[in-house]
Amino acid sequence: MTQNKLRTIGRILKEEEARFIGYPEIEKKSRDLGFGMTVRTLRFYVDEGILPPPKKVGKTPVYEEEWILNVLLAIHLMKTRFARALTDIRAVLGLLQEDPAHLADKLSVLYEECSKDGALKPIERQALIDAFFDLLTGRLGVTPQPSQVRLCDLVDAIRTKGRWDGEAWSPPPRAAILASQAQDGGEQQVSVSAPGPEPASPAPPPRPTALQPPLQAPVIVARPVVAREAPPPAPEGAVSVERARALEEMFIGRFEQGFERLGRVHCPLDGKGYKSGPRERSLLKRDRAGEIVDVMKRHRVFDRALLDLIPLDETREFQVFQRGLFGRGDLKVVVSALSLSPLEAFVRQRWADDPLGPLEVERALDALPLRDDVFHYVGMLSTVGWSRDARARVPVRRNLLVCLVESAGSSAWRRHLVADPRWGGVERVFDPETDREKVDRARDAMREHLKPKGEFLILNNLVEDLDLPPECIRAALDELLAEDGELQVQVSGGREIVKRRRL
Repeated sequence: MTQNKLRTIGRILKEEEARFIGYPEIEKKSRDLGFGMTVRTLRFYVDEGILPPPKKVGKTPVYEEEWILNVLLAIHLMKTRFARALTDIRAVLGLLQEDPAHLADKLSVLYEECSKDGALKPIERQALIDAFFDLLTGRLGVTPQPSQVRLCDLVDAIRTKGRWDGEAWSPPPRAAILASQAQDGGEQQVSVSAPGPEPASPAPPPRPTALQPPLQAPVIVARPVVAREAPPPAPEGAVSVERARALEEMFIGRFEQGFERLGRVHCPLDGKGYKSGPRERSLLKRDRAGEIVDVMKRHRVFDRALLDLIPLDETREFQVFQRGLFGRGDLKVVVSALSLSPLEAFVRQRWADDPLGPLEVERALDALPLRDDVFHYVGMLSTVGWSRDARARVPVRRNLLVCLVESAGSSAWRRHLVADPRWGGVERVFDPETDREKVDRARDAMREHLKPKGEFLILNNLVEDLDLPPECIRAALDELLAEDGELQVQVSGGREIVKRRRL
């Protein structure tokens, strides 16, 4: 009888152990299922708090097979189908209390519904997706579980936040960047809100979530704060991390505005122009948030303030499709804007003074999903400027045109591109300076130059010196002549000259 009981117990233990798999098996099975996760990626997710620490069978780290594969599928969908940052993924999984299979199913259904050709405008798809993640991350004050979210909840969420008025889309304000992605090296703090009167007895421990199996009571270890040497002072001419972040936000924001005004884009591969309105395009957003945290950990930099300041190397990609009788057709043109920064230098010392070179350009292009049957217009901003070699070797290919962008101080920007008729006006979307800012800059330069008595200006030279189109120079001149009656324009030797009248 005793032997039978022991055999039964042994069989139960074996069946229980069979439910758990280690890192190598997770890598293999996830790859077989189509969303391969490497061992290195799994460990990264554990370090970042996206996955809970694994159980141990002996010394081998393991997870329950069905649970971990569903979680990894959900992460894969959030990253690849919805382009969510690690901040959102961590927030969604941290609040998950039900079987992660429900989250994976809901994400699959949401993607299928939003990707139906012609069913929704791109702006409407993005509204539903953002509302879904706003709900699951608690941004709207409620935290439903994925299986509880219905389409009516998403519509109500959009209406509540007032971000959709039928045609205009206003994105939500940018949340604190990566605030929860880096551990600050100090003792963990937990804030608990307890509305109402204080209970007479201690509150029961919180129910474990699906991402925190009840293995044992958690132990919080206070880690000593590691003192770090202050970064070296920035030399003259260096670009600060704050300046780089401001340039990135300006470039990306102006690119999106410029593309909205474009109307049509030319595809040199077939010689046709395609509408680029909301019904014919989609917008993809990417950044290097996860890599920044990895760099900070590698250099043992635990600075929350830096997370709010550092540029994210953001990418915006407008995909323009051929529109047919039955909705959206083939992808024809992709217009991409990339921001590039020396993140290692910004993390180590909060400034950088070396411009980026041709190698960074090629690396950025290698990271883009370039297709031979699609024409790609790519604008690249270097927040620290471009080297002479990079400016001299701007890539041009059969299906690719590249424009390198850098700041020239104040509101001025410089663009470096090969003069090619295939641009067809698309290069304008990579110019962050508005026409009004160009006119103001030209007018201010003229006014400053003509202050001393006897000074004069040659208009043709001004066009070259300020790198501005003649029409902007002419508009600035008209405004300056209207406000300063002493100025006049004379023609001498076929050149227009601006000077003060003789009294």
